[in-house]
Amino acid sequence: MKVAVKCCVLCLALVTVSGVQAGTIDDLKRSCFERASFHEGKHWLEECLEEIITLQPAHPAFRTIAPGSGVGLGIGVSRLWHRGEREFLPSGVMLVSPDGSLLARADFTIALPPISFVQVPVEDQNGPHLHGKTRLALVVDALDIDAKASISFRSYWMDAKRQDFYGIGPLTTQSGLAFYGLEQGSAGFTVNDPVTPWAEAGFSVDFFRPRIISVPRASRPSIEQAYNAATAPGLGQHSDSMCYEPYVRFRFKFLGHRTHFTDLKVGYGFYQQLGQSTFSFQRLSATSKTEYGIELPSEGTASHRPAWKNFLCSPLRGARHCSMGTLTFVGHVSAAYTGAGSQVPFYFQETLGGADINGNDTLRGFVDYRFRGPSRILFQAEYRHGIWGPLGFVSFYDVGRVAQRPSDIAFEHMRHDIGVGMTISATNRVVMRMYVGFGTGEGIRHNYKFGGAL
Repeated sequence: MKVAVKCCVLCLALVTVSGVQAGTIDDLKRSCFERASFHEGKHWLEECLEEIITLQPAHPAFRTIAPGSGVGLGIGVSRLWHRGEREFLPSGVMLVSPDGSLLARADFTIALPPISFVQVPVEDQNGPHLHGKTRLALVVDALDIDAKASISFRSYWMDAKRQDFYGIGPLTTQSGLAFYGLEQGSAGFTVNDPVTPWAEAGFSVDFFRPRIISVPRASRPSIEQAYNAATAPGLGQHSDSMCYEPYVRFRFKFLGHRTHFTDLKVGYGFYQQLGQSTFSFQRLSATSKTEYGIELPSEGTASHRPAWKNFLCSPLRGARHCSMGTLTFVGHVSAAYTGAGSQVPFYFQETLGGADINGNDTLRGFVDYRFRGPSRILFQAEYRHGIWGPLGFVSFYDVGRVAQRPSDIAFEHMRHDIGVGMTISATNRVVMRMYVGFGTGEGIRHNYKFGGAL
């Protein structure tokens, strides 16, 4: 696996050296230096940040490798090219954090004309627009790239030097903290197709090779000193697994509102331990996300309105509306099912507290990985509002709990928190978030994370 990491680094270096484009460098200089001004325009800083993180084919990269491992710094590469109706997007990233944690990831996506079950307009380059019939056929919609089908291949290697473990179940205490290291390699692919304008179906296949590493000479005991195979299933055993997951995803927009939508994804994963079935299980997961943009009528352009009005209600394009911010509601539930004599290993269990291993925010007022269990339920309400350029304000309320069995998932005895924070955004995504959470009964929690979910 370490050889694969070296090969990944070499590939990234070759792409970087062979494909630097002067045009993107010129754009970077123009956005970050020639247009730099705090007085003539507040968006230059946001444009500069966008140019930095989207520089092709190589750009600096930063993200939290895994909770507890610190911020990883390194290099990312990406390049997009077209061949007729197909698009090809290779990308990769190599990150190292101050504590020696490592993340190397490579992806390759091919976008194809979708297989559609609905009436979709087909553009004829040599004539007028035509209209397809309702049929099972390849239908090309040249005006909507996101409507294409895709095949994505991926692989990664992560070496997280320190991860936290507090035990399993909803009643663990902070005094049970122990450390472990996680080395995990993975490779897989996903086939995805938008069968309608509001629904898509897909199938993922992944291979996982996790390894638990002892953390000696630390401020807390290593996991094998405080726990055993009964209290931490999978401890002391190295097992490779496959995961097969079919899923469907629905996206609904509110009529007449371009910023209001609901996104729902439901999947059922089959985790199969190779060689035996001790750690084979199935997991049903569903995640719903609803965003509601608060827009108000606005008179005149931003330059004709008082500064305090522009601060409270950020001007939008067209000068007819301004934004008071965005409300987001997230609901997530996952239920793990095991057969006779099988268990969910602790490194595949769900966590609540801070962010999970994939970078998704959970109970932000608690420390990372504070609660762990095979199943979990989580609800989040969040309000975001732009302050200046890429800077934004966020407030949130989270509530959830982990469960040992699917039958234990309930709306009682749930943990909750409330908090505020700041975000830094570019290219319509959050690249850094800092927040303070409280109301947990375990003190005030300061936290920050770089990057989004893997």
